[in-house]
Amino acid sequence: MIVRPERNYDFKCAECGKWFTVSTSKRMGTLAVKCAHCGFEQTVSIISKVGSSDEPVEKFHTQMPVRVLGKAIQRGDKYIIENRAKIGHPTSFICPKCNKPIAIKPQQPGEQVITCKVCNAKVHITAYDAQEEERIRQEEEKRRLEQERIRQQQEELKRKQAEELRRQQELEEQEQLRQQQLLQQQQWQQQQQQQQQQQQEEQEPKYRYMDIPDPEPESSSDETVVSPPKRRITNGELQWGGGMLSSPTKIRLLDGSTLIGRKDPVKKSDIQFNDPEMSRQSVQIDAEPRNGVMSFTLTVLKDLNPVLVNGRRVPQGMSVLLRSGVKIKMGQTTITFKLV
Repeated sequence: MIVRPERNYDFKCAECGKWFTVSTSKRMGTLAVKCAHCGFEQTVSIISKVGSSDEPVEKFHTQMPVRVLGKAIQRGDKYIIENRAKIGHPTSFICPKCNKPIAIKPQQPGEQVITCKVCNAKVHITAYDAQEEERIRQEEEKRRLEQERIRQQQEELKRKQAEELRRQQELEEQEQLRQQQLLQQQQWQQQQQQQQQQQQEEQEPKYRYMDIPDPEPESSSDETVVSPPKRRITNGELQWGGGMLSSPTKIRLLDGSTLIGRKDPVKKSDIQFNDPEMSRQSVQIDAEPRNGVMSFTLTVLKDLNPVLVNGRRVPQGMSVLLRSGVKIKMGQTTITFKLV
C-alpha cells in the first residue's frame, strides 16, 4: 500500500465567499469539504488532467468548486449536457458515464465534444460568449426601451388629439347652445311685441267723431253773441247707479276736459253728485286723440276725500290712463268707465 503525502489545497466557500485550506492525500476525484468560517459543506474535485486547459492542476481546480452542468441526456454513445459553459472561464463537471470529474476551459462559442480520459465517453458541451450575449441583451433592452418610448409618445399624441377634439366639440356645443338661446330670446321678444300690439288694439279701439249741429245764436241788436266752441262726443262713457229695478245712468264724454265733483253752487263741475264725502272738484278726465285713437286720462285735483281707481288710491296731482271697465270711487259714489 502506497501512502501518498498530504497536500494543502485552497478552496473558496460557495456560501460566504471566503477562502479556507484543506489537507488531503487525494490526487484526483471528488472531495467533501467543510468551510472553516461558516461551516458550509460542499463537494469539490481534484483532477490530474485538465481537458483543454494548460494551467496546472492544483491552481486550476483548487480555486473553484465542482459545477454540475445540469442533467446529461444520453443519445447513443454520446452524452449531452443541458447547461452551457462560459468561454474563457474554467468549468468542471462530472462525467455522466464514469462519474469522474472533468475540467474544461472553452475558448470559442458553440457545441464542443469533450472525450472523457477515463471511459472515453463523448460528452457534448455548449459554450457561449457571456460578453456577446450581454451586449445582445443590452441592445435588446435598449431597443425595448426605445420602442416603449415611441409607444408612450404615440399614446401621449393620441391623448392630446383626443383632448383637442373633445375641447373643439365642447366649443361647438357651447356655440350651438348660445345660438339657440339667442334665437329663443328673439322669438320671445317678437311674441312680446305681438302681444303688446294686440293688447293695444283691444284696449284702445278706433272710433269716429260724431258731428252735431251748432246751436243757433239768438239775434240781439244790443250785444254781440259769440258762439261757444263745439265739442264732439267721444266713445268714452261713464256709468253709475242702477239696480235690479232700474238701469244705470250713462253719460257720454266729450272731447277736451270734463270736471267731476260734489254739487256746489260756487264751484260747479261738469258732472255733479249729491255726495257729501266727495270733493267739489274731485277729478278731471281729459279726452285727446293720439295716433288716430282717443285717449282718456284721469287726473286727481283734490285728495282730501280719497279717489280710488280699481281699488288703488291715486294721490293728488297724479294721472292715470283709463281703460275700459275701470271703476272710479269718489266718496260713496262708484263710476265705471267704458269704451263704446
